[in-house]
Amino acid sequence: MDYLVQVIGSGILQGLVYALIAVSLVIIYKSSEVFNFSIGEFCTVGAVFFFLLQSLGLPLWLIIPGFLLMSALFAGLIQKLVIDRLIGRDPLSITLVTIGISTVLIGLLLVFFGENPEIIDLTLPDVTFDLGGALFISTQVWNGIIASVALIGLLLFYKFTTMGILMRATADSQIKSIVLGINARWILTLTWAISGMMAALGGLAVSNGSAVSYDMGIVGMAAIPVVLLGGLESIPGAILGGVIIGLVETTTIFYLEPWLDLPGFQAITPYIVLLIVLMIRPQGLFGQEMIERV
Repeated sequence: MDYLVQVIGSGILQGLVYALIAVSLVIIYKSSEVFNFSIGEFCTVGAVFFFLLQSLGLPLWLIIPGFLLMSALFAGLIQKLVIDRLIGRDPLSITLVTIGISTVLIGLLLVFFGENPEIIDLTLPDVTFDLGGALFISTQVWNGIIASVALIGLLLFYKFTTMGILMRATADSQIKSIVLGINARWILTLTWAISGMMAALGGLAVSNGSAVSYDMGIVGMAAIPVVLLGGLESIPGAILGGVIIGLVETTTIFYLEPWLDLPGFQAITPYIVLLIVLMIRPQGLFGQEMIERV
């Protein structure tokens, strides 16, 4: 029983981090139908910003808002300089451009940040606890807390703030929002900025207690099965998808890998689960089913 608690708890905490990165993908897709393949590099850039501010010796209460603001400005700048010029074109072509952005960012990180991993330490209070024999270390718990607070904050922002309502309206229909007098271009820039902040927090959670490196963006690949499982347009779906994928991975590590004697099998089990779900429900658990009338 203790073993099961460990598996479930670890899966949920890891899944929340996946959900955080996945949500940063979903909010961009909802607003423009663009799948941002450079999201992993956004995570890396956010973690690098945190490291740079930390290396200056600043206190944590200044580093947190500082690196979030820097990440938001960075993502907004990418949108303004690159994506904004492509508005009106096929979303698929813009999606392909994000692959190019990913490649460019990896190169810039390698040149300016270097190839040596740098340690990140949040220096937060130790919250390690034992739950009936299941041990959850402090870093693991704090990552879950960071992800939970960010996700709850985003949901509240979307639901109760004026800007959040405008963002939802623009995501539903850019044309209708423009007719109603909403500055859709500004809303899209804001959406990318918020996505950048969420990705930065995801990058911080991934590198917390370990290290940040120029090639850390591979973590963005972990969000792809999460987004497709939950549904490309659904924030709650991304959260649930993250938890499911987290549970699948920990279950594989603790049970399937020893039983099958296949180390590393957990890397492909999320895609196996995704394939099964998409065979039953192609739009994902909470995705919108597209109906074409002829």
